[in-house]
Amino acid sequence: MEFSFVLTKYDGVAFRAQIGKALEKRTELLSREKYPNLWRCVDKLNSKRAPEEVLGNRRGRYRVYGILLLLLGLFVLIPSLMKPKQMLIPLLVGSIAVVRGASYLRKGNKSSNAKLTAFDKAAMELFKKYEKIPPDQVTIVFNDDKVLLPEDVEINYSDIERFLITEDFFILVWNEKITVLQKADLSSGNVDEFIRFIIHKSNNSFEVVNINS
Repeated sequence: MEFSFVLTKYDGVAFRAQIGKALEKRTELLSREKYPNLWRCVDKLNSKRAPEEVLGNRRGRYRVYGILLLLLGLFVLIPSLMKPKQMLIPLLVGSIAVVRGASYLRKGNKSSNAKLTAFDKAAMELFKKYEKIPPDQVTIVFNDDKVLLPEDVEINYSDIERFLITEDFFILVWNEKITVLQKADLSSGNVDEFIRFIIHKSNNSFEVVNINS
């Protein structure tokens, strides 16, 4: 049995997002193998963390609370500044409200996707190499014995560390190297058949990980 990929132009947006996530997952899996006890504690803590949807709603409420407290605080604070001795309590209340309002706004504006991670940056650097591949001129073949790359490079299935699957890509990790293939570039057979083929070839010697599940 043989499966061929004829490489076409890579989708940069999907590549950066999905490959970054795959690189992060691979690092996590390696860390889990090395520090299982530590990860048991991490998983226990994460199980108590609120879902992202709940966190998103909470950030929205924080923004509303922050604006209301800022307006209320300024409404009370500004007049009390004119006569601080006579209006000491309103001055304190207004100051506290402004500080709390600013704090709520900071919490409300926090986003888990606000900054690029090291994995996102690594994916962007990797994409620059794939951008240079001439479309329809490079073929990668998976046969029963090995994986055939350009320039007569051959990969034995026993050399594969992991095979990661995302929504649009297959990521082959071998000998500390990474090969990224678009599912859409599979020119022989179909995606489900290829995944079954890879699982069979893994034969417990390497892990097949579906990032989407």
